[in-house]
Amino acid sequence: MKNITGYKMKPVKPPFRCCKTLLYSAFIIGNLSTQALAEHDEITLIEMGDLHGTLVPHAAILKNPDGSEREVTSSGGLARLKTVVDHIREDNPDAILLSTGDLTHGSAEAMFTVGDAMMVPMNAFGIDVYTPGNWDFGYGGAVFRNRFTTTGPKPTIPGNLRAMSRHISCNDIPVIAGLTDAASGYTCDEVTATAPFPTPEGMGVIKASFPAVAANLYNAAPLPAPLHGKPVLPAFKILERNGMKIAVIGITASIVPQQADTFNIGLRFTQGVEELPGLISQVKGLGAELIVVQSELGLSQNIKLAKKFKDIDVVYSAHTHEVTLGALLVSKNKVTRTTPGKSLSWRQRRQLIRGAAIVVETNRDMYVGRLDLKVRHGHVFNFDWEAIPVDESVEEDPAMLQLVAAMEEDFVAGKDGEIIRHTFLPGGFLNPAIKGLQLVDDLDTVVGYTDTLLLRHNVLEDTLNNFIADAILNVTDNVPDVRTVPGWENGVDISMANGFRFGNAVLPGSAITLRDLYTWFPIAPAVNIADFSGQSIQNSLNNILGAVFDRNVFMQRGGWYLGLANMEQKVDLKNRPFSSSGSRIVETKIGGQPIDLGKRYVFASCYGHGNPLDDVCRTGGGANFKFFQLADADDYSSEITLTDPVNTEGVIIGPMVKQVAPDNFLHPVHVMRRYLDSLQDNTVTAAQFGSGQGRVITVDSKNPGNMPQPESEQIGQPDNTPDDTFVQPPFGAGPEFFSGR
Repeated sequence: MKNITGYKMKPVKPPFRCCKTLLYSAFIIGNLSTQALAEHDEITLIEMGDLHGTLVPHAAILKNPDGSEREVTSSGGLARLKTVVDHIREDNPDAILLSTGDLTHGSAEAMFTVGDAMMVPMNAFGIDVYTPGNWDFGYGGAVFRNRFTTTGPKPTIPGNLRAMSRHISCNDIPVIAGLTDAASGYTCDEVTATAPFPTPEGMGVIKASFPAVAANLYNAAPLPAPLHGKPVLPAFKILERNGMKIAVIGITASIVPQQADTFNIGLRFTQGVEELPGLISQVKGLGAELIVVQSELGLSQNIKLAKKFKDIDVVYSAHTHEVTLGALLVSKNKVTRTTPGKSLSWRQRRQLIRGAAIVVETNRDMYVGRLDLKVRHGHVFNFDWEAIPVDESVEEDPAMLQLVAAMEEDFVAGKDGEIIRHTFLPGGFLNPAIKGLQLVDDLDTVVGYTDTLLLRHNVLEDTLNNFIADAILNVTDNVPDVRTVPGWENGVDISMANGFRFGNAVLPGSAITLRDLYTWFPIAPAVNIADFSGQSIQNSLNNILGAVFDRNVFMQRGGWYLGLANMEQKVDLKNRPFSSSGSRIVETKIGGQPIDLGKRYVFASCYGHGNPLDDVCRTGGGANFKFFQLADADDYSSEITLTDPVNTEGVIIGPMVKQVAPDNFLHPVHVMRRYLDSLQDNTVTAAQFGSGQGRVITVDSKNPGNMPQPESEQIGQPDNTPDDTFVQPPFGAGPEFFSGR
């Protein structure tokens, strides 16, 4: 076996023969002999989830086995992932590689190529089964179908999507000597066998060479009526290892209809709960002895699925970006966390033998999951789980490194010193000649610095989202046109930044690059503005907060809480809502003053293309809706003016989406660059954005004075989470009677 610097492979373990376990198992199971107990199959699952378009290494905060954290200057990247995957395969050539969620979104390279930059290297991984995530629908249904489906309609990709990227050709893909096996997918001919380059007219995207499954995704209007209700993807795939059949059932994210309206045209989503009983019976009838559900619903919902369906052996969870350092054992009335690096306790073995499911999750490209299952007579009786950190000690696979470099070439100066213009034309820009979001700079361009950690990884308040919200407020408030609108004479009152879970960390003392900014906003919303009543703002914030902490886990959605600018809140997550108050929000202040529910406030943030024209960052009911427009789409620092929507009626008619934002719309990345330019030494400081800013404070509203109460005391109780290292409590927060349990 090859050596990887700093990466230690697990030793191959002999068959499980612990005397205490034999005695215990004999007690539980009955008359099995010692020989029968020793005879079992071993199945290895490799798990990669929520890669979010990440091609190259980046800074990260990684978790140690004890739950403590460490800063890493260079984590992840596809070349390191390939090294870890290959060495697990060397250890067990029959290992099954699973991947779930958000593959084609999350970076400039992914966005400006409609996901193609990820598909060439990912087709070389040898993925056995993939289940799409919510952001894989971010380029619309036509792109999704042409990339992941093998049957059913293949709509023509609109011209604006085909024009987004310079098509990748065979010349862009290195032919690597010695790697000619078709499974490797490295050579040009092998990669193009399933995705001819340049992409043909009407396709416009590189097709996945691996199978995708999702049981809860159906065709819907405006497709022809005979197609309505028919599945878009197969519900499952059955694999065979060591004579054992393993069924992998897919469940994609159900929240897509709550995202931008352009994402789900012609698609219908369910939670997958109603489909599972029939699918479990079907795969068992086909001889499956092991049932794996890989689900993009999120950890909260996936724990619930494992509780409800006893026949599920493993749930590979994604979407919520948690890391299960210890696997979760989930029974109908019990959730137990195993201890990283240690064998199961006898109580945990008993729980497993009695039918508990194993639930695991990893976070982006920073971890690879390895699950070694010991199976006897179709039942898992023991396992080893490891969330393998992908840090600087893991060497980069040379072949994959070349593939990644080929995809990066057009985005960095590289050997030829040239940057290729990339254009992203979101929903509605039907004429490819119309300018949309332009990328004309090297992604490694330094745009600023920070002396504090910039990271999205807190459920209530984090430095990064507050930074983005402040940037939008600062830049839009300095646009002279704003104060010419009647009622807006005092400028912009507030801004917010959505609680996304993705994006690179930037460590204290580090440079901020253009690449980082695009990982924070790897979508193309237009910066917009409108005025809202205080009541609309308060209602929206309470709905969002409730969705993050809902006791009914199938009502949880929307990522984490928002970043707030010129706003402060006190919230009670433990005791509210209760009968005298339906709100978790105890107090909201704008500009230091209590919110006036009858007053109109000017609110600037982001508009998702195709959404209602009274919407600003998930808040509806706005008036005087307008966009910000750059004088020069190539120059983020050019003059900004206000403009009205291009179209206001019939924005989505069937599959067609009208243009709403102006040609040269202002994007959040432009805003962040301008804001960094305005800071002293272009530096984000701890004084501005350090931890403990206090824009959102948890309080105990049952006691006079609404005294502050630590967030950990409000959401860290055992009835909220089985693991206090999780960012978001899987069981929600608030009075237990709201859970419906």
